[in-house]
Amino acid sequence: MSFDITNTDDCIILEFSKGMDFWEIMEGIPKLCSMPEFKDKSDIWVFRDGQLIILYSDLYDLKNAAEKFYPKVSEGKKTAIVTVTGIQHSLATLYSDIAKDLPRKIRVFSDLKSAEDWVTT
Repeated sequence: MSFDITNTDDCIILEFSKGMDFWEIMEGIPKLCSMPEFKDKSDIWVFRDGQLIILYSDLYDLKNAAEKFYPKVSEGKKTAIVTVTGIQHSLATLYSDIAKDLPRKIRVFSDLKSAEDWVTT
């Protein structure tokens, strides 16, 4: 598995390995969403430095997968995306725009501390 999932007291952190691709993200979404705690907690997706192999059109598939697996009772919960590189930040921002109608608010950050502060408020 090319990601780790950590269930903290305040949120769930999905941390991808360095240099991952579209299929690894697609694998992480259902695993994250199938956790019993997911409906009650916000989540943080953390991307590490390295090549990100994903196309703009893939962002729509990610949104559709999240829509399929997100529990409908996620209202009021948040998804933070932590990026390291400029291209990651740009793609994450595009994803947050594409996925704005999902039941969770999505916001992009450049550091984990800011993301944790946002999802826990």
